[in-house]
Order: sequence, then structure tokens, then C-alpha cells
Amino acid sequence: MINKHKKFLTAAVFCAIASTGFVLTASAEETMTHDLDEVVVEADKDALPGGYVKTKGSIGILGEKSVLDVPFSNMNITQKTIETFGGPNQPLQSILANNPAVRIQGTTLHNDFSIRGIKGNGTSSYLNGIPGLMTQFAAPTFMIGDIQFISGPNSGITGIPSTYETTAAGGIVNFVSKKATEAPLTRYRQTFSGKGSFGEYLDVSRRFGKDKEWGVRINTELLNGNTAINSNDMEAQGIFANIDHRDKKSNTNLLVGYRHLNIEGGARWFSLKAAAIGKEITKVPSAPEASKNYGFDGLAKESEGYIIALNHEQK
Repeated sequence: MINKHKKFLTAAVFCAIASTGFVLTASAEETMTHDLDEVVVEADKDALPGGYVKTKGSIGILGEKSVLDVPFSNMNITQKTIETFGGPNQPLQSILANNPAVRIQGTTLHNDFSIRGIKGNGTSSYLNGIPGLMTQFAAPTFMIGDIQFISGPNSGITGIPSTYETTAAGGIVNFVSKKATEAPLTRYRQTFSGKGSFGEYLDVSRRFGKDKEWGVRINTELLNGNTAINSNDMEAQGIFANIDHRDKKSNTNLLVGYRHLNIEGGARWFSLKAAAIGKEITKVPSAPEASKNYGFDGLAKESEGYIIALNHEQK
């Protein structure tokens, strides 16, 4: 009985060794001969996953910098964020609120917001790094490609902007215009929002020259209709052209544009100050209805203007 058990055990061990050796050999051979199909991924190398935020932006006199290379809070949102969270008849704050340091304070009439609790608006903002070109009134975003934020004091690297009823101590917002893309682009877009607001937008981009050193990008806007607020009508017409030239030693960018904007009706501001309402506040009031127009009869505001912005960098 003992000899039979020894013979059976020996045979089982040999079978196990042979089986293991066969599997290892087959697996190694299969790994050596198998080739994966080619995979091509196209994306913006400076954009984080999702494409809503970029890792780099222009930081005043420091130039193009990564958010990890500056000793302060910096955020750069992309055109995708602008189109996803913004709207033709929405205040600019719906886009800016993607920065945790920003709080909404305005209406469809104005671009009021706060950064770290300190009030700001279009007059304390920058356009292509230049102060004083934006207004307190509702700002256009159809020709904007990126929006860059610096939270906190910044006059040492960006300069002090001209302001109106605000201060830039809380931080700055820099709007960067759309520039010509490497590949030709022709895009026509229609929008519908609110209760009957229709918009038409055209975006055309071309590059010219032997090395595509010249770029032209045209953006137009035609908007008219009622917003989500009762008796609040908004109409706008605008056209902007961005022309850029680049070579080994310099970069030049010229932005020229015109916009007319007229808003009738719209929400008003609310105050809990006793001096403003004539009596003391003894309880927290209920939240106002978002669709109700709290403006007075005849409330309207109209803006018309031209913008010319020239940037030049020379090595």
C-alpha cells in the first residue's frame, strides 16, 4: 500500500510541474507576439480633464505662468466654461461664480460681483491685460476666449486699474479675447433662452502667411427678446475683430469692436439697512421670486461704445 501511494504522489507532482511549465511558456509567447492598436488622443495640453480650467494664464508683468508657479490664488477658466455656464441674457456673474472666491451681487443690468468679500465690477476688470476698457454695464462674452482670476492684492504685478464705485483690492478679473485658431473655423450658432430671447452668433477664424504668422478672428452678436424676468427685454448688436501677428521675436494683438446694448425693466437691488428702507429689520424676509420684476415702470438702461486694445510683446 505504501509503494502504491508513493507512486501516485510522484505521478501527481510530475503532472503539476508539467502543467505549470506549459502554462508559463504559452503565456510568455503570447505576450511577445501581441501588438496593441494605435491610439491617438487630441486635447489642449494646458487644460485640465474636462476642459473647464487651464493650468496656465497671463499674470501681469510675470507673463505666462502656471498656477503652481505663482505664490497666490490664480484660476483660468476656458471658453467651454463660458459657453456652458453663461447665457446671452444672463449676467456675467453666472460665469464668474465658478471661482470659489467670487460671490454674485448684481443683476442683468450690471456686472457687480465680489472677490473675497470686496466689491468689484467691470470697471475694475481688465481686457487683454489692459485696465479701463470694460464698463459697469453688462459685459459682452461672445468674443471672450478665456477669463483669468487673481484673488487678493495684485497691484504689484498688474498695476492699479481705473475703478468706479469699486476697488480691486479683492482681486482682478482679466478677460482674454478669442484669437485665430490654427485650423480654419466657421461657426454659426443660434440660442433661445428666457421667455423669448433669440440670439444669433457668428465665429470665423483664419490664419494667413507663409508660416501662418497672421491671424484674424471675427465674432458677431444679434440678440433680442424677453429674459426669464417678467417684462425684462434685452437687445444687443455687436461685432469684434481680433488681429494678431507672431514671429520669433515679437507678438502683436489688436482687438477692435463695437457693441450696442439696451435693457428695459429688470431686477433691482435689495437692502436690509434701516437707513435705506426707513425702519428697523426685526425678522429675515422671505426670498424674492426669481421671475418677478421688482423694477419701477420706465426702468431702462442703454449703452453703446467702441473698444480698441493693442498689445505688443518684444524680445
